[in-house]
Amino acid sequence: MRQRISWSVVGGRVGVVLGFSFLLGHSTVAQVLRQPAEAPAAEALPAGYVRIPNTRLLLLPPAGFSTAPGFAGLRHGNVAVQVYELPTTNYYTNAASFGPAKITARGGKVLADDAVQVQGYPARLIWAEPQPTRRSYQLAFGDSTFAVLLTTTPYPAADTATGAALRRALLSAHYERGMAADPFARLGFTLDDKASRFAFARQMGNQLIYTQAGSRVEPLGNEPVVTVIPMPFSSAMTAADVADDLITTLRQYGLTDYSVRRTATTHPHELESYEVEAYGKLRGQKVLIFQQVTVLRNTAIALEGIARDDYETNLAEFRKLTQSIRKK
Repeated sequence: MRQRISWSVVGGRVGVVLGFSFLLGHSTVAQVLRQPAEAPAAEALPAGYVRIPNTRLLLLPPAGFSTAPGFAGLRHGNVAVQVYELPTTNYYTNAASFGPAKITARGGKVLADDAVQVQGYPARLIWAEPQPTRRSYQLAFGDSTFAVLLTTTPYPAADTATGAALRRALLSAHYERGMAADPFARLGFTLDDKASRFAFARQMGNQLIYTQAGSRVEPLGNEPVVTVIPMPFSSAMTAADVADDLITTLRQYGLTDYSVRRTATTHPHELESYEVEAYGKLRGQKVLIFQQVTVLRNTAIALEGIARDDYETNLAEFRKLTQSIRKK
């Protein structure tokens, strides 16, 4: 079964978090767009392209940008390009959920919203002002068999050269069909599947999904699940900022009555981490939410567990998995 994903663009400190709709059982009324008769023909790549780790995507990086361990994308200083690949998702049936609404709902402004083509695939490019004096780009493209979302972290509005370079980089995207991506390649950390009853099930974009015994049953329904999301991190942020932005995304998909019962700073295997235990309601059902945000230099690893029942048992198992994190 192909997953239907609502794309969420979050223009705050973290950048982008997406795919929570799959965890929440959220569905979107999507507009089905006209599909091409066949995929674009293969083409020779110009010199200078780099392969984005953990994905089937290649990009022409702006000057000074390079791949970085811990997340799928490019980085230079505090500015990053993040890549989220959804290889079994239909771009057309999800395109309606990608747009200005979530940007404006968070107080941002949309400066341009253009229909473009990337490698011959239909695409949508959004230029936004998520915060005063800051700009960002988001690009989505694909066909009936895959979808890719690329986003930039906010950059200074006055730095027009960086903005133009980021735009060119996004539009240079090249997707390689059939190439198997290793979800653990170049990640700067490991998790022990044997530490708890949760084991790796699959990769969804930039996220690693852990379920009980690694079950791949779809949809997940009421089963507890742990999502692991590596993302760029800068000195202007804190681990608590990352946790807060994840909750903001969950609110967009129906989280209500959110109440924190505990926070703590921990050091699993000497890695500074921030934990949150909280309750809330998703679609009217009480849930336990556990978060651990671990910082590895310029990467934050956000681990989030959601349980709809047997809260204390699942919490203990969540922590067994998250506390097994180690630096490679």
